[in-house]
Amino acid sequence: MSVGAESSAGGTLSAREHIIRSAPQRFIGIWLDALGGFLFCVMMPIAFYATGEPFKNGIGATEQTILATAFAYAVVWYMGRRLDAFPRSTLQGYFRYVAPLAAIAYATIAVILVLLRSEYSRVQLFGSGALAMVWMAVVARLRTRYLVRHYVVVPTSLMGSMPEVANCKWLDFDKIEMGGVGVDAIVADLGAGLTETQLSALANAAIAGVPVLDRRFILESLTGRTPLNGLTPNEFGALLPSRQYLLARRAIELMVTIVALPVLLPTLAVLALLVRLDSAGPIFFLQPRVGQRGHVFRMVKFRTMYHGAAGPSFTSTGDPRVTRFGAFLRRCRLDELPQLLNVLRGDMSWVGPRPEALVLDQQYVRDIPHFALRGIVRPGITGWAQINQGYVHDHDEMRSKLEYDLYYLKHCSLWLDVVIVLRTCAVIFAGTGAR
Repeated sequence: MSVGAESSAGGTLSAREHIIRSAPQRFIGIWLDALGGFLFCVMMPIAFYATGEPFKNGIGATEQTILATAFAYAVVWYMGRRLDAFPRSTLQGYFRYVAPLAAIAYATIAVILVLLRSEYSRVQLFGSGALAMVWMAVVARLRTRYLVRHYVVVPTSLMGSMPEVANCKWLDFDKIEMGGVGVDAIVADLGAGLTETQLSALANAAIAGVPVLDRRFILESLTGRTPLNGLTPNEFGALLPSRQYLLARRAIELMVTIVALPVLLPTLAVLALLVRLDSAGPIFFLQPRVGQRGHVFRMVKFRTMYHGAAGPSFTSTGDPRVTRFGAFLRRCRLDELPQLLNVLRGDMSWVGPRPEALVLDQQYVRDIPHFALRGIVRPGITGWAQINQGYVHDHDEMRSKLEYDLYYLKHCSLWLDVVIVLRTCAVIFAGTGAR
């Protein structure tokens, strides 16, 4: 199969050749989305609150409202597109990202205008924010339902291993009909020993403008997991985050923690009192955990089990060792709050791979290849694996968890941290995944 290749004999395509053409450029839809949102969220409301012709007589309250809503919408749209780049986003989850970001962006603009003593329409500014949430939710819905991506798979044996994704369609490389097929990319296992015919077809596809992607790349981008199968030492370097990112994240998390202390400390005091009243025993539970570069530290949590209760080091669903108030703390993840002390000490971060108990970590390192790579960065109170998979402990689930953690290491950035924090808030309010 070749793409746009002519036969050397007569300048026509042979009967065995197929034509694969690139799908329409997706960036056109992106800019249509941006322009439509600007018209809906910024321009349309002008008809309801503008008096006279805007900008005709200088800059007044109407003009400042227009400029403020335009800037706020641009910020929300840009941040929404950045967050949309990460996989495993549902419409409901996507709205949970955008809604708080829109609220923060528009509220920040309002505070700046107040500090500058500028006149503006509060109703129209925050009305534009509500319209921005509606617009981005509708666009996300339309993309999920109608934007189907077509991928050609080679070799054919890969078809059964491709993930089931609602808006992705997998096409058999050997069964594509002639006459021109618009595809988004060709997915190939470049280490599977492809034939000369297949390699020639991939080269012709690239020349014709069709992206040729490695199977591992597409699996990673669609599932949010870096596959362990085929992981080579050449990829280890990609797991190392930049020093600038680590320094910026450390500065931000220290600043956020210190600023939040006036609120967190009274909350911790009330929860500590309730833990003490609920059952006899210490308020806090200390456990050796494995952190960055294999460093062992004592992680602190609120005690959620009866003091002295024996059993395995992991928690099962409906575990009888969990106290009544402990079940509430676990469901709302409030038992993790004392770990802000570990964050201040530098043992942990707010976001990162979840630290494992020392005994379990030694077991996993022995039985699961590359498990120790999780120690490249500081462990976190929440993480990419936690929001996508929840609480796990058996070896098969831990392999999957490791793949999520490797994805985080490979793509860690402040944007991904924002996604994790927002989705963690959604998990806390929903109370899902707790044991």
